[in-house]
Parts: sequence; C-alpha cells; structure tokens
Amino acid sequence: MRSDNRLFRLLAAAIAGLGILAILVVCIVKYTPTGKHMSAEDYFGVLGENEAAVIVQDHVAQERALILDGNVYIDYALVQRELNPRFHWDASVGLLLFTTADQMFEFAPNSTEYTVDGESFDAGYEVLKTTSAGMFLSAAFMQQYSDLKCEAFDAPPRVLVTFGSTEIVTVGMRRDSAVRYRGGIKSPILTEVTQGTQVTVLNRMDKWSQIVTPDGYIGYVKNSRLGKEPETVTTDTWYHAEYPSLHQEGRVNLVWHQIDYPEMNADIKKDIKGMTGVNVISPTWYFLSDNEGNVQSFADASYVKRAHKAGLQVWALLSNFNEDVSTTAVLASRQARQTLQNYLVNQALELGFDGLNIDLEAIAQEAGYDYAQFIRELSILCRKNGIVLSVDVPVPMDFSRHYHRDELGEVCDYVIVMGYDEHYAGSDIVGSVASMEFETTGIQNMLTEVPKEKLISGIPFYSRLWYTQTFEDGTKQVTSEAVSMARSDEILAAAGVTPTYDESTGQQYAEWTDEQGRLCQIWLEDDASVAARAALVSEYDLGGIAAWVLGNQKDTVWEAIQSGIG
Repeated sequence: MRSDNRLFRLLAAAIAGLGILAILVVCIVKYTPTGKHMSAEDYFGVLGENEAAVIVQDHVAQERALILDGNVYIDYALVQRELNPRFHWDASVGLLLFTTADQMFEFAPNSTEYTVDGESFDAGYEVLKTTSAGMFLSAAFMQQYSDLKCEAFDAPPRVLVTFGSTEIVTVGMRRDSAVRYRGGIKSPILTEVTQGTQVTVLNRMDKWSQIVTPDGYIGYVKNSRLGKEPETVTTDTWYHAEYPSLHQEGRVNLVWHQIDYPEMNADIKKDIKGMTGVNVISPTWYFLSDNEGNVQSFADASYVKRAHKAGLQVWALLSNFNEDVSTTAVLASRQARQTLQNYLVNQALELGFDGLNIDLEAIAQEAGYDYAQFIRELSILCRKNGIVLSVDVPVPMDFSRHYHRDELGEVCDYVIVMGYDEHYAGSDIVGSVASMEFETTGIQNMLTEVPKEKLISGIPFYSRLWYTQTFEDGTKQVTSEAVSMARSDEILAAAGVTPTYDESTGQQYAEWTDEQGRLCQIWLEDDASVAARAALVSEYDLGGIAAWVLGNQKDTVWEAIQSGIG
C-alpha cells in the first residue's frame, strides 16, 4: 500500500513538472522575439529587370521606377498623381508638357533634347523614357523643378522620395533594433537599424512606433529603442515654384452681369445705377462655340470704357454652356487650348478689360488634369500681360475633387467658390439655394486648398420657388423656378403669406398651397441673408465676395455687402 502511494506521488510530481515545463515553453515561445526575416520580394513585390520599388514619404507606391545606365526614371502615373502633376502628357501632340510661372517646357519621348518656349536644349540624357511598361520621367530632371528628393538604394533596387516642404518628426535610435513589418515581436523583421540612426517617426503608439529608415523601409520598432528627444524638422526645399499674383488693393466686390446678346451691353449704365461698393463687374461675354477652341463673343469695347468710367474693373467671363461643344475635347487638344487662350488674351489687350473669369462647369472626371493644364497655360499668358485670372469652382465635394482646387489656388490670382445651387433646377429634392451651413462649410473646405487672400465667396441674389404637385395615385412631381428678390416679394404678397425665420438654413421661409393645389415653398434671399454671408468674408479674412447676378438684387443689398465684408 505504501509503495502504491509513493508511486502515485512520484507520478503526480512528474505530471506537475511537465505542466511547469509546458508553461515555461509556452512563455518562452510567447515572449521570445522571432528572428524570421521578411524577404524583399515579399515586402516590395517582384521586381523585373531594371525595375526598382518606389517609397513615397510614408508608403510603398504601386508603380515602379526604372534604373537605366545609372539614371532613375519614375512611372509617369505616379509622378502625376503624387509627385508633380505639372508634368502633363498631352496625347494630342505626343509631348510631355511642363509649365512654370512664365515658361513652357516640351519633352519628346526618348530624346535628350527638349524645348523651353521654343528654344532647344540638351539634357545629356533622356528626360522622358517610354517602354512596353509605360512612360517614365527622369528623377534627376524632375528634382530640378519639384519640391522633392529622390535617393536610390541597392539590394533590392529601390527609390526613396521625400518632400522638401513637409514637416517631419525624426528621432535617434537609443539602441540597435530590428525594424519589424508590424508592431509586435512576432512580426517578421524587415531590416536592422543601429544606435544613433536618425529615423522618421510616422505614428507613435503605446509600445511601438511606425518609422521610416533612412534607406526607405517602413516598419515598427519598440518605443524603448527610440530616443526620448524627437525633433520636428522641415527638410531643405530643393525647389519651390513662385507664382506671382495680381491682387487689387482691398477686397474684391464683384457682381456678374448676364449678357445674353450684344445689345445688352448698352444697358450697363442703367443696370449699375444705384449700385455701390462694387469694384469688379464680370460680363458673360464669351461662350465655347466648337471643339476647336473657337468662341462666340458678345464683347464690346464701349462697355469697358463705361465700366472704367464708373470705377469698375472688367473681368470678362468664359462659359461652356453649349450642348454642342465637348469641353473634354477642347481641354484635351493642345491646339484647341492655344486657340482659346490666345483669343481671350488678345481680346483683353484689344478691348482693354482687366481680367478673365473662367467658368467651365460640369468638368468630366477624365478631363480633370487637362483642365488644370489649360488653366496653367492660360496663367502664363495672363501673368505676362498683366491680366487678372480668376476661376469659378463648385463647393468642395468628393465628385468635384478632380477640379484640382489646390493647383488653381496656386496658379490663379483668385478662385471663386460658387456657394449656391445647394438645391438646383431639375432636382427632385426641395430646399434652399444656399443655406448658411452650406455656405460656411464650402468656405471652410476651400480654405484647406486655397489661400484665404485668393478665395472669393460666391453668393446668390436669387431664390428658388418650389412647386410640389401630389397626384391621386400618391406620386409627386417637383418643379422649380429661379426668382429675383423683388419677384419673391411680389409672389408672397399675392399669396398673402408672411415668411418666418428658418433656423436650420438661416433664412426666411414660406410655404402655401396655390390655386392648382401645389405645395409652394421658398427660402428667401434678402438683405439679411446677404449680410450674413458677407460677414463670413470678414470672419475668414477672404479675398472678396461675388454675387450672381446683377439685376436680381434689391439695391439695399449693396450696403449689406459693404458692411459685411469690411
């Protein structure tokens, strides 16, 4: 019996020992860092002959670079999307174009020669390389005209791109460390960094930080391995484009003047009677008339003289409201762009007006880069000839991102955000033309892309009267019409309706049922709504205000605008 007990105790001790050993093994496995390395192929992907991976500041790009005869060439799609969109491939002439503030560069594929404003130069290497894999731009040349730096590394071939004007946080390594693919000791190792190495910190977490090594690996290190004194630095700027702007003294107070046929120009004296505070008038003179860049014009030199006599600058407007014209085709053709640009600038010089207002609307997604190129090219001509260049854009939305508002804010003198058409003709959703929230949010979002001194807030002088007809089967039909301020008052008086303040829109609102049984709704533009929008110009210290359209206002709004913009 005693031997059985002894055997049982020995067996229990052995089992307990094995349990402890198992726990120790589990702990060792759990807390021992892996020494496994991730292959360069797994990290950067499979690289073909002469190919190199590209690391752009904080991520590995999907596109590749080429390294040929010691020269680095970066995929054009990556250049345009992330590095410098001013390098613009123009398929209509088979050339790569690049614009500065006052020059136009032209590059033919696979040639060492290029031209600047028609004069030939030799780079000594091919600036634009084309292969079966696509188009590639010389990093050496691009760095001369871009705020970035490209560094090439071997084993594996890779190119690190960093931006000169970007503020970064760097810190020295306190100890040698493995840089891991993810935060955690079980994540595979990408590379090693030694004590004292300066790394860029992208994201600092509780125990781990995401960093970029000097040779382009993006991974994670323990915080305990990082130095405690981070340094915020802006690296040297290799190149920064200067785009001088023409700005008038004080804020712009612009009103658009709708000219539907040449004879309307003679009405300017009558139309501006009673107008005060306005310093710019923009007549709707020019219309795209075909896909070759030709224009229908209602311009009149005598109009310019009358406006100047009244103390007004004239910024002539170009629009694309012609269903027979493909704006996409015009923008894609270099010949059409030049025809249009030369015509507009020559008109300004011949007629003596002061500026151009480009109002190309409903730009197609695929035409976004061509649109930006058109404005860049036009800005060169305007800058050289002392012509103010302004452009009208819709309020920022995801669907209008391709307008490249940040680029317009760089190359244009003024950018006018059209803070109206929140609810528009043809919509089946009833609402305000421009609620205060819509206007305010539009300005705030624009200021993330356009300098405040260049931003002009566009406001409406019209309201939209909505009619909702409900039929016996329960279906509804929504229609609307734009009405002036004076017409709005007449409509309300005839209906015997007194509007009330709608806090959600910051406007006076009225509704009633008309003789046809339709529900009528209107959010009013009046002195109060105009004054509130004008006050935003002062609040955000903008470049000015613009109103659509002369003739829809009551003359009391001029004082409201002046008081608001300061």
